[in-house]
Amino acid sequence: MNVSTHVQDPIAELEELFIEKTQMRRIRAGQCPVRRPVFLRLNGVAHGRFEVVEDLPDELKVGLFAQAKTYPAWVRYSCDIPDGAPERGETVGLGIKLFGVEGEKCLEPDESSPTVDFLLQNHPVFFVNDAQDMALAFRDFAAWIEAHEDTKAILAAMRKDVKSVLESELWSVIPFHFGLQKFCKYKIEPEVIALGPEPDFDAPGYLKADLHQRLMTAEVRLRFMVQLQEDDDCMPLDTATHEWDEVTSAPVHVATLILPIQDIDSRNQSVYGETLAFNPWRTLKEHQPVGSLADARKVIYQASATVRRHYNGNVLGEPQVERPAQLKP
Repeated sequence: MNVSTHVQDPIAELEELFIEKTQMRRIRAGQCPVRRPVFLRLNGVAHGRFEVVEDLPDELKVGLFAQAKTYPAWVRYSCDIPDGAPERGETVGLGIKLFGVEGEKCLEPDESSPTVDFLLQNHPVFFVNDAQDMALAFRDFAAWIEAHEDTKAILAAMRKDVKSVLESELWSVIPFHFGLQKFCKYKIEPEVIALGPEPDFDAPGYLKADLHQRLMTAEVRLRFMVQLQEDDDCMPLDTATHEWDEVTSAPVHVATLILPIQDIDSRNQSVYGETLAFNPWRTLKEHQPVGSLADARKVIYQASATVRRHYNGNVLGEPQVERPAQLKP
């Protein structure tokens, strides 16, 4: 076993791994159109709206949640597996892009863009603590697993069958500022969802089929929650394997993500969704991400989006307005 103990520049090493050794390698092998290096299996793209809860307590009226506004939204559900692989036991991710959000953003050069992004997954913790550990782990993953029982246990817990992406609880995993002096994590919980068919976990694309059927049937409502950091010791900011206890700090409902009835297979919604780029740093200053994993995601997600858009001939910048939910004559 040969486990390194330090990486001089973990973010640069992770960027090389995901961009040069993963994304660019696939491009050289003929991938067309160019895809994301992670969460590339698309389950579906949907339009909706993000309604901030009215009459929030003053301590929660921060940044995006300061006023009871409604923002247009587009969402992308995905799995962290390549096409053709079975979906059993794979991580589900959700990217949310809000439009019409005023205020300076954290991500350069998009500080003046009118968009805000959220990224969540269906497990509350990550398999390593920080960017340093992530870079070390990927140098020799088998050796890292052998030496780290916590990583092995988390990866085993993440391999769970998902009945429906809409029924899944989702977490931001990384923390964010919540104003000047507080920190938080985000969570999504299902509120109102149409009944779906019993899943055939071995059927190719069963998650996409389920999402399509449910959104053809009824409106979906998902609670967007904020979990405030109440204890520095048991709710650390740069230890991503550590779950923030919901007894110590219960997540609070601050907004509702509403996906109306729609046909996600129509109007090339999937094509539109694949042109969108999501980055946790594309957010208001009051909600700046925290920790080394957030710093790594900032660099890698931005580089990946630039490569993808360049090779696919997409516009490189952020969209200034949302795609309409329907074409009005």
